[in-house]
Amino acid sequence: MTLLRNYIVNAVLWGVATVLAVLVVVTCAIEFVGQLDDVGTGDYSVRSALIYVALRVPRTVFTTLPIAALIGGLLSLGNMAVHRELVVMRASGVSSWQLLSAVGLAGFVLAVLMVLLGESVAPSLGAYASEMRTRAINEDLAVAEGQATWLRDGDRIVSLRRQSGDLGYEAGVLIFDLGPDRSLRSVARADSAVLDSANRWVLSNFAETAFEENGVAVRNERQATALGLNPDLLELSVVREDLLDMPSLQRYIGYLQANDLDARPYLIAYWSRIANIVSVVLMTVLSLPFVFGSLRSAGAGARLVVGLIVGLSYYVIGEVLTSGGEVYGLHPLLIAWAPTSLLLITTVIAFVRVR
Repeated sequence: MTLLRNYIVNAVLWGVATVLAVLVVVTCAIEFVGQLDDVGTGDYSVRSALIYVALRVPRTVFTTLPIAALIGGLLSLGNMAVHRELVVMRASGVSSWQLLSAVGLAGFVLAVLMVLLGESVAPSLGAYASEMRTRAINEDLAVAEGQATWLRDGDRIVSLRRQSGDLGYEAGVLIFDLGPDRSLRSVARADSAVLDSANRWVLSNFAETAFEENGVAVRNERQATALGLNPDLLELSVVREDLLDMPSLQRYIGYLQANDLDARPYLIAYWSRIANIVSVVLMTVLSLPFVFGSLRSAGAGARLVVGLIVGLSYYVIGEVLTSGGEVYGLHPLLIAWAPTSLLLITTVIAFVRVR
């Protein structure tokens, strides 16, 4: 049984690797075409666009792995079904549970790969690619690094605090406005900054001190909209949830909750990442009952269509829940785990029906 299990695992992994390579190439090609609109802006060249896309390959692998697991499993197991290999295995006394364990082992290997990518190169290279692109496009920005990132945008100087060791994110924002004679016109601070639907900076716990001719004016607001700030500057603050690894997400969520700030997007990202890793195993296992069922004698095209439908449905449901959950205030756990829970129910029902 060990040799048979290794054969099945290798076949599934090879099929997933083939599909994943195709999906990554197609996704990177589409992303590169999308970058061509910005080529020529500032210092952003075709070479820069190619480097940007190449640096995002690990993240592309991370995001496309679930659907690649299902399609690759369908194609590899389907090929074994067409050649009657699965029928011979069953006739030789191999039970459905033994086949399930072999396919599940392949899914576990893919889940480990996904964890390694999500906690190592994917976030770091993605963050570097985003920062490189922003700096190349905005060549007129003066940037200095230290314990914080300092940027100059015209007569405005912005400081964005970064990660500080194991203490998590300070995530403070300082804004200095200069007058025509380079005198200090106002200074403001905020705990954090995010972009709203109108592409404006929304500053939390905002406090501003303006130096006027007749004195000093102080303004404090729970949330304030900062007009005139370049939205691309926010890319350099490195607080995007998709560019953080799990420990960084945990630290930043703790910071937001400790300061009574909105942590919902980061909580959704945290639990969604765990749910997506689980979904890789479920997607791989789901290919087995499909092959045993109506797709036993179907061609590769039919199995490809089924895989695309299931995979895209999973993706669409996740996106709809994420967007709708923000509007209706759904719990982050519900938003993150609902697609994976539906996938689990579908897998269990499909496997029970073909046993």
